[in-house]
Amino acid sequence: MWQKIKKGLILGLAACLLSAGPAGCSHFENTEFVLTTGLTGNELFKVGSSLCTLPEAMIYVMDYQRQYESVYGVEMWSHDFGGITLEEYVKNVIVSQLASMKAVTLLAEDYEVKLTEEETQRVKDAAGEYFGTLSSEAVKYMNLKQEDVEHLYRDHLLSEKVYREITKDVNTEVSDDEARIITVQQIRVDTLEDAERIQEKLSEGTEFLTLASTYSQDSQLTDTFGRGDKEPAYEEAAFALENEGVSGIIETEEGYYILKCANNFDREATEANKITLVERRRDEIFSRVYEELTANTPSEFNTRIWEQVHFENWTKEIPGSFLEIYHKYFEED
Repeated sequence: MWQKIKKGLILGLAACLLSAGPAGCSHFENTEFVLTTGLTGNELFKVGSSLCTLPEAMIYVMDYQRQYESVYGVEMWSHDFGGITLEEYVKNVIVSQLASMKAVTLLAEDYEVKLTEEETQRVKDAAGEYFGTLSSEAVKYMNLKQEDVEHLYRDHLLSEKVYREITKDVNTEVSDDEARIITVQQIRVDTLEDAERIQEKLSEGTEFLTLASTYSQDSQLTDTFGRGDKEPAYEEAAFALENEGVSGIIETEEGYYILKCANNFDREATEANKITLVERRRDEIFSRVYEELTANTPSEFNTRIWEQVHFENWTKEIPGSFLEIYHKYFEED
């Protein structure tokens, strides 16, 4: 069972890492910590002057427990995935997400970013709703106060606003051709002789997909992609095709290809790709600022208290989703 779901688990966790942060954690790199005994009480880590407490981290612990136990069950946490348990992996993800978000808040003053009175009130309202989902036992277990929830919602929103401020001048103009998404049918073979033989059969009128299903060394016979996704020779030939057009023989590092264009301009996918390309530009701008920040910001981590956190310690009802409530109150931001 575990061998079957191992890949899905890791991919699922990677997806969460990219989506659970304030503006998508793909905007942020991991923060490296120096282990320390200087932190006290419930202080989990510090990035510069930005502090994260254990109760704040427990909010994330509960969110992850909700996501994965509902699918895979409680026994998943101690299973070994090649030298690291799933619990250890998720705990690393949690610290990475929180550290990234906390680090970004350090830039708020430099960029003159702060919350409005209306946003501050929504932070309080969101925190009140989340705290209201907690049983008295959960509050005690997490050692949580409503102020802790407010602080975490505040930092989420503040870091999101900092990201938008840093990337506000990005060029959002993307041409149809730059973002164009196409779909091709493909035949891949290992030798030039095989490619020439297939080309001859095509000239005799044999259907492309018939030849592809018979001779192609690649099980994927249809592919949809944009610019920059393929080897230059493959891409150049593919994007030059009109609908129903067939390419010549294309030599690549993976072998020899012959392509047929199924759709040389997928309008819906192209429009979606324009958004992706703009986000990529924003990420590139932000990454330069973020990398400079983390390179010059000291950090400390209290490994002792984090080692005491285990998902299996909580077996009762899990509170509401912190991030779902966040999106409910701040989805327009």
